[in-house]
Amino acid sequence: METKRRTLLGIILVLVGLVLLLDNLNLIPGLPRYVFHWANIFLVIAVINLFSGNRKPAFIFLVIWAFFTLDRYYYINFEDYWPLIIVAVGLSFIIKNRASGGISSGANYFDDINIFGASHPKINSQTFEGGKSTNIFGGSDIDLREAKPVNGATIQVFTMFGGCDIIAPAEWDIQIATTSIFGGFDDKREKSTTTSEDTVYIKGFTMFGGGTVKSSK
Repeated sequence: METKRRTLLGIILVLVGLVLLLDNLNLIPGLPRYVFHWANIFLVIAVINLFSGNRKPAFIFLVIWAFFTLDRYYYINFEDYWPLIIVAVGLSFIIKNRASGGISSGANYFDDINIFGASHPKINSQTFEGGKSTNIFGGSDIDLREAKPVNGATIQVFTMFGGCDIIAPAEWDIQIATTSIFGGFDDKREKSTTTSEDTVYIKGFTMFGGGTVKSSK
């Protein structure tokens, strides 16, 4: 499923690049300019997150896209609306307090959100099922060294201008299947002579950011 999703994203990017190239060479007459407006990148990111099950970042990028798109049809003085940045930062702290600050060390599943901030959740559940980590201009440092995963546990990550570090035992069988644009997600743990029978999956999307799996801080 993840391979098909990456292939689809690659096809979309190739088609968009070719259309833009042909438009620059004036080989496509009458192409609507609004189709490739720069703000549409936020719409693309929102759709990718929506299909990945990351509804919170999808909503955030959809709002950003709508804001810049409406400005093209209705006059919006950004000098009047700049305090919304403060409001957004305040909301990020509220969301973080509810979704991240409330994570129990024994929780089987976590939902960690960082916007212009950072978190350091530590999970010691013996039936760890996975979780979500969303980082936008922020980062998370997730400690799983005392946890025991169930087979197929999945961690969904989304990073944009941010990062996510996952600290896990060297013997865990971790499969990374993330889609990255100007970013990446790497396993930098030390090699172990033994491997766990249970597999943990890391899936998601990174853009201008990334993550690392490591065995120690």
